[in-house]
Amino acid sequence: MDGVEVIISLVGFFIAIYLISRVAHFFNNVKNKMNDIEKKLDDLIAFNEKQTNNNDKST
Repeated sequence: MDGVEVIISLVGFFIAIYLISRVAHFFNNVKNKMNDIEKKLDDLIAFNEKQTNNNDKST
């Protein structure tokens, strides 16, 4: 291999590493957002159950 091929190979290698890193960050962000959504849904379900229990007690 001559010098140009080595440089092209190194650049390709670093681009591949960068792309893998970006995909990993994307999936990590998706996981965090899904956890936030799940927590909000749990809060809504708890609130709804509380409201339902209050309505049952008042009737």
